[in-house]
Order: sequence, then C-alpha cells, then structure tokens
Amino acid sequence: MKRMYGFKKISSALLLLLFISASNLYASNNWKLKKDESDIKVYSKSASGSSVQSFMGKIRVKTRLSSLVSVISDSSSYPRWLYNTRSATTLSDDNNGKVINYIVTNMPWPVADRDAVIFATRTQNPKNKRVEINVNAKPKHIGKVKGKVRIGSLKGKWILTPINKNVVDVVYEMSINPGGKIPKWIVNEMSVDLPFHTLKNLRKISKEPGYANAKVNGIFELN
Repeated sequence: MKRMYGFKKISSALLLLLFISASNLYASNNWKLKKDESDIKVYSKSASGSSVQSFMGKIRVKTRLSSLVSVISDSSSYPRWLYNTRSATTLSDDNNGKVINYIVTNMPWPVADRDAVIFATRTQNPKNKRVEINVNAKPKHIGKVKGKVRIGSLKGKWILTPINKNVVDVVYEMSINPGGKIPKWIVNEMSVDLPFHTLKNLRKISKEPGYANAKVNGIFELN
C-alpha cells in the first residue's frame, strides 16, 4: 500500500508537470515570428477587441542598463527612435519611475494622426536588477485635441534584463487599439515595422554620449 501511495504521488506530480509544460507551450505558440533581422526578432498575435495585432520585439543590446532606461525615460528623444512618433511631451514625472507622457503618432494619409496619454510605471528587481516599465493609456487625463484621434486602449511593457554590466536583453511588448478604421497594410506595419525599427533605433541611440554614461535615479547596475 505504501508503494502504491508513493506511485500515485509521483504520477500526480508528473501529470501536473506535463500539464504545466503543455500550457506554457500553448501560450508561447500564440506568438508567431514575423521578422528576424539585424539581431531583432519580432512576434505578433491576435488581440481581442482590436484590429491591430499585439506585438513583441526582442533584442540584445551591448550597452549599460542605465543607458537604456535613460533613453526610454526621456520623452524628448521619442521622435528620434520611437517609430512614427511625431512629438512627445512629459505631463508629469515624480522622479521615481512614475511618468505621464503625451505622444502624437504620425499616420500615413488619409488616416488621421493618433495621440495618446501614457502612464508609465518603472520597477527594478533588487536581485537580478531587471527593470520593468509598464505602460497604459489614460485617454481622459486631458481633453481631446482637434485633428487627432485619441487612442483609448493601450497596454504594454518594456523588460530590460542585464546579462552583465555591458549587455542587456530587451523585450518590448504592446497591445494597442488605435480606434477607427485603418487599412490592412497600416495594421501590418504597426505590428511588425513599429517594434523592429523602434528597437533598432533604441540600440543606436543608447550608445550616444549623452546616454551611454547616464545615471538614472533609483536604477542600479548589475555587479
């Protein structure tokens, strides 16, 4: 009886492990690789309630963790690297990782430009020094702007995982509902070209003198 009880415990544990593994495999298969170029991988998957697919971009950057955080924290730099960004302004900043930005996204004619009020919250894991920046749309934070379509739904995150002092793995994930009718070719661009060019530009700008040696309040490098 003792042996049978032990066998049942092992079998239950094994089944649970197989179930978890299968669940993780199924979840990972929801993402489909759309582009693999210049050491950047871009994935997409269908997003509920949106005409635009969710996207995820991955890149390994040879730079400091603080360099990347300083670029992402600097809204004035967004038109230089955040793909199709026309302008960006910081509305509030508590200097401790909580920021509200107003961003205008350039859309090709005849589609109207989009604007968004983005609330970002930054945290850092004290053990592995991984930084996570979560972003959400706050469409009613300010009044609507004439000539712009306000993005009502946006949710995403940046995950910056330092491998050593000079190498960081970057994950950029986003789900956006831009509102209104958008041609399919623009939808495809938003789900593939946006993360690809954004990460490519981020890699480049993070190595510029103004950011390469930057220090960010509350951010600690991997020892």
